Amino acid sequence: MTVPTAAVSGQEPDDLEPPFSPQLVAEMLRQLDKTIRAHLLYLNNHNNPSYQRSLEQARAVFAPLWEETESVRLEVTDTALQWYGQKVFEEPEKASDSLPWTLFKDGLRELTLLRGFEAKEISSFLDIIPKVRHALPNQDDLLTLLWEQEFTTLQYRYVDVSDESAPLESSPEPGKWPRVNGAATEEPGEAIREARAEAEAQSGGESGDGAPEQGRSGIVRMDDFDTTLYFLDDKEVEYLRQETLREYATDLRRAVLDSLLDIFEFQLDPLVRAEVLSHLEVLMLHLLSAGQFAAVAYLLREATQTLERARDVQPETKERLASLAARLSEPAALGQLLEAMDAAPVLPSAAELNELFGQLRPTALSTILSWLPRAQNPGLRPLLEGAASRIAESATGELVKLIADPTHDVALEAIRRCGAMRTAAGVPAMARILEHGDRELRLAVLSALGVIASPGALQAMEKALADPDRDLRVQAARTLMARQYRPALQRAEAAVKGKELRDADRTERLAFFELYGSLCGEGGVSFLDGLLNAKGGIFARKEDPELRAVAAVALGRVGTASARESLQRAEGDKDVIVRNAVSRALRGGGSQ
Repeated sequence: MTVPTAAVSGQEPDDLEPPFSPQLVAEMLRQLDKTIRAHLLYLNNHNNPSYQRSLEQARAVFAPLWEETESVRLEVTDTALQWYGQKVFEEPEKASDSLPWTLFKDGLRELTLLRGFEAKEISSFLDIIPKVRHALPNQDDLLTLLWEQEFTTLQYRYVDVSDESAPLESSPEPGKWPRVNGAATEEPGEAIREARAEAEAQSGGESGDGAPEQGRSGIVRMDDFDTTLYFLDDKEVEYLRQETLREYATDLRRAVLDSLLDIFEFQLDPLVRAEVLSHLEVLMLHLLSAGQFAAVAYLLREATQTLERARDVQPETKERLASLAARLSEPAALGQLLEAMDAAPVLPSAAELNELFGQLRPTALSTILSWLPRAQNPGLRPLLEGAASRIAESATGELVKLIADPTHDVALEAIRRCGAMRTAAGVPAMARILEHGDRELRLAVLSALGVIASPGALQAMEKALADPDRDLRVQAARTLMARQYRPALQRAEAAVKGKELRDADRTERLAFFELYGSLCGEGGVSFLDGLLNAKGGIFARKEDPELRAVAAVALGRVGTASARESLQRAEGDKDVIVRNAVSRALRGGGSQ
């Protein structure tokens, strides 16, 4: 373990040339920040394929670095991480989710990563950062958490932020340049103005004898044209300029679409309308292949309005025009379109894609959800997220139906969306998944039910307390405790008083005892006191410190006067595990 030094020293001079390209360090930090965010997103599901893929990418990005060096030492400021005086990772705002600010605010001023960090200790580092970002005032800070881990491939230096003399600011304010000798810099362009004045003097000034030059050969003066019949004033010139710009900015594609839709609306001949439809279908394919998504969205939107205004449209013609958006929303067509976007080196603007996705039908939701975990283009995924949210909000029934979709990725994303939108209508479908789905889906269902937190959602979650999977039992117990779901008291009491918890690990014991303590009230103090302080008995043996420790935690959750008295009687217990648990319960406990 490296013992940190309470001062920042040994930094490379700013003028020292980097031994290799700073881009390698910058790329490593960018991927590390992405993995930290993925770690926070899938905090309760580290087996998620997206998270695992992000973790593998983070480990892989270290390989080029170790070909050049054995260690990377970074200077930490409030908005950036620097390497050899160069900013290799910068977050201009001091936001709570900014990596530089997360490190800087607790006193960290230098961070060194050694060879092997990505293989041995990156997971521990990923666990620490979310805890620090969302830490409460009475919880451990970054330096304490780093010290507890005893890192061997991560070293750091820090300052004491509580010491007013500590150098909290590592550099002057960026972007501010001092004046030279207190004087402002000479305004640029002075030489140009002097040259212009000299040229005017030569062309329109006086001659050597003091008389104005008239009719000098090769000289054209604007004053000669001021009084001509066709001279334009400034307003007329500006008008012509604006009209020219407007003409060049006109989108001829939309003009063509408007013309065809106008013909469809005002020409009642079925043959004419059929020909217009043929042209529109061909144009739509060409626009899609050319990436003109805004024009396609415009066509779909205007086609709907044209059908509302047109008279005497035959049913088959109306259905054909109305089906343009539906055909684009079909899995085959939309899948090919998304595949082309994902492979494209440059995506159209977000505004264009949002406009196109806004015209899709609810049936497109399944295809979009199936592409969310597969999209490799970093610019495409947020657009798909937005499209999925908009469609799900406007078509809740379609979203609920996809919970039971046979495609695993679609069902998983539908469950997450139901949770994020607090869609109570999806609770019955998710309850069926909780009974018969695979492990990843059931874990996602528990997370969604905990967010929805309706009586029906918590009732379905209560059944998971007896699930064969240990992780599901623990997650259900923790969520029900957080939601203070009192109907779960009977199951919690049966669990803590039964024999199954004897062979359970500490995490499961703690989850169930905390649930029981948060729900039982004064009625459970006698039982918990018997476990903590009794000197005999079969289940509450003195030689079982883990059981007595979780009983102390449960009494802390009860928080009544009699519960505190029970805890105080065990303050001097000889077993360090029990004594620490009692101390923490007394510090955190209180009246309900």
